[in-house]
Amino acid sequence: MTPQHPLAAKKSVTVAEIAAYPLVVPKLGHTRDALDALFYDHKLKPNLAMELDSSELLKRFVAAGVGIGFIARSNIEEDIRAKALVAITFADAQIRRDLAIVFRKDKSHSRAARAFMEIAVKQKNFSTIAPGKRSK
Repeated sequence: MTPQHPLAAKKSVTVAEIAAYPLVVPKLGHTRDALDALFYDHKLKPNLAMELDSSELLKRFVAAGVGIGFIARSNIEEDIRAKALVAITFADAQIRRDLAIVFRKDKSHSRAARAFMEIAVKQKNFSTIAPGKRSK
């Protein structure tokens, strides 16, 4: 949301508080599925202002004050530092996103690729998936 939004000064908000405002949401994907489930579970009908295919467009419409948006925090870190957008958390819910490193088991990996996978698994507890094999 924009720094001027009425909820921007809060440290956290409830799902009901968010549902009362116009929302800018992804048209499809994991985030959209999670949002639909979130509002359904809280028995709330969200006020959808826009449904967009692009994360960049979503950020731009939120920055223009069209509504509150939902996007991975990693996609808006620069916007937060520039004070163009404000990120707040839910007080009564959590939207979780699972990430995985996927690679071909039959191909050799460079030393840099192996180092990246090791660091990623240690830092973020990613699931590593290869054909016929899954480990954490």
